[in-house]
Amino acid sequence: MGRCSNPKARLMVALLVSMLLAVPHHVHAAITCEQITYYLIPCISYGVFGGTVAPACCTGIKTLDAAAKTTEDRRKKCNCVKEGAARIPGLNYDRVNEIPEKCGTTCPYKVTPDVDCSKVN
Repeated sequence: MGRCSNPKARLMVALLVSMLLAVPHHVHAAITCEQITYYLIPCISYGVFGGTVAPACCTGIKTLDAAAKTTEDRRKKCNCVKEGAARIPGLNYDRVNEIPEKCGTTCPYKVTPDVDCSKVN
């Protein structure tokens, strides 16, 4: 069940991973865009297609919440999510912003194309 048979979804995941790996790393936070991408890949399908949030998505979000210990880490996470989300064709930001609640957690900001990550504490 962990395999994705939808070619469009596989293409979007591959696109997201390749683009996020190419994101410049301006901040010296303990958490990296590669780690953020890895943990959030299971969330893409819900953000694009809806349905049910994968348990691996919730695990990834909670893992990243625990790893983002400093303001710098949380800002880095925000920027990586913002930049990565902008590269996913068909992403529904309303669905993306439902994910934390569906996973039993919160997010201190709304993921939008213009979120100001410098204000994340």
